[in-house]
Amino acid sequence: MDVVGLGYCSLDYLGIVPGRPEFDVETMSLSDFAKSGGGPVSTALVALARLGARTGYIGVLGEDEGGAFLREEFEREGVDLGRLRVQAGARSQICMVLVEAGTGRRSILCYRAAGELVLDEADRTYISSARYLHLDGHHMSAAITAARWARADGVKVSFDANRPRPRLDELLPLVDVLIASERFPPAYTGQRDQVRAGRSLLELGPETVVITLGAEGCLCLWGDQVIPVPAFQVDVVDTTGAGDAFHGAFLYGLLQGWELKRTAIFANAVAAINCTRLGGRAGLPTLAEVEAFLSEPGLDKS
Repeated sequence: MDVVGLGYCSLDYLGIVPGRPEFDVETMSLSDFAKSGGGPVSTALVALARLGARTGYIGVLGEDEGGAFLREEFEREGVDLGRLRVQAGARSQICMVLVEAGTGRRSILCYRAAGELVLDEADRTYISSARYLHLDGHHMSAAITAARWARADGVKVSFDANRPRPRLDELLPLVDVLIASERFPPAYTGQRDQVRAGRSLLELGPETVVITLGAEGCLCLWGDQVIPVPAFQVDVVDTTGAGDAFHGAFLYGLLQGWELKRTAIFANAVAAINCTRLGGRAGLPTLAEVEAFLSEPGLDKS
């Protein structure tokens, strides 16, 4: 394996709406709708698979129609499911996503159903076969155990930090690559300035900290270096999965041994392309599509 992911997977139902609906008001029409797999780690794994990496998923799904859909999507994308748990009688995670027309902003409602993940020695063997272990903070006890195994067995650990969670003080010292949403560093460190917050996160153990900034691109920190990398301008349909796509693409660049700025430019490109389609995975590009995007005349790749 190149990357084994342990974390959240959901079935997403998405619809484009003209604005935020109100209760007990006239019915609002959808201009488009879609059904897609979602979840931070699981979508990052699909992004990696589309780019050509070998990926595997550790997680829990229910034995229901949603779980069957998600398994079939993983298999179609080439994500290995050798350590997937299917919980009898349980319902899979569901997210309802309202996407604002014209901006791609979202309101997300989640039903979290499938049970807790308990690891065994077969999972350790599976994780140890990979170059990276990717986590999103779900199934936290299992995530911490998996990160400890990875560290002991020479596997790098990456973490998708989207909000403060219990027991992060145990997990972060085990993380090599921390990729955080713009809300996480200030919320977790108490530092409002992103650079100061990023440096505070570096002091906790990660070798590299990347802060995604939406339409502003991202900020990369390692050692005493701070490099801002601007985003690409595209016609945004839906921002669902943009961060997850970025994480997968960033890991792809690390797998290739690229220097950090090139990796961030590549990840920004993958995230931008994904925003041009409705759904967290519909717009995930192949490597050839990313290369074509980056070679377009007049595209600013500074």
